Amino acid sequence: MDHVGVLLGSMALFGITVDGLLRKVEKKARKFPYCRTCGLNMNTAGPSKFMPGEVSRYLEQYNLPAVAASRFTCPKGHYQLWFIPKFGNTERAFFLKEEL
Repeated sequence: MDHVGVLLGSMALFGITVDGLLRKVEKKARKFPYCRTCGLNMNTAGPSKFMPGEVSRYLEQYNLPAVAASRFTCPKGHYQLWFIPKFGNTERAFFLKEEL
């Protein structure tokens, strides 16, 4: 029985050590969306007065309100991303990348 206790104790100590090492070396997870040029998380931008034609056509095609479209901008100003999520089975998620 003593050997079983030593084995379980050593396995617990090994697990704690491996978990601590993995936390130090693992990459931080990127949140959606992120800039593919610089790798930074994009900022949520407020709705703009000007909406690209592709976005407005998509909204009209599926009878969606204008608030369904989200706009994200790169913190370094590389580009902006328009995103409309999938709301039903008939449409698909929509992305539009525009250079700033």
